[in-house]
Amino acid sequence: MIEAHATVVTRVVEGGDIRYAYRRFGGGKDPAFLFCQRFISTMDDWDPMITNLLAKGREVILFNNAGVGSSASETLDTVQAMARDALALVDSPRLEQIDL
Repeated sequence: MIEAHATVVTRVVEGGDIRYAYRRFGGGKDPAFLFCQRFISTMDDWDPMITNLLAKGREVILFNNAGVGSSASETLDTVQAMARDALALVDSPRLEQIDL
């Protein structure tokens, strides 16, 4: 069974001193798509029609920023802090290349 937006298990990864909730699904040889969202939206706010379509040919990674949804820590208040979160998430599973 191929995992999809609604069926994939939510996992947790440590990035620095923050625990990030994320989901990975789909596959392919090209770099994974890392989906970033607005300040207080969660990974559940992405439209599954879009993420599932993209996951047919590429891996898709959705995540909650620090302090949002099921991720721990304080809520972020700058785009720079959100970028640090995304980098921490990418470094945790040792992704060599992504499309943001």
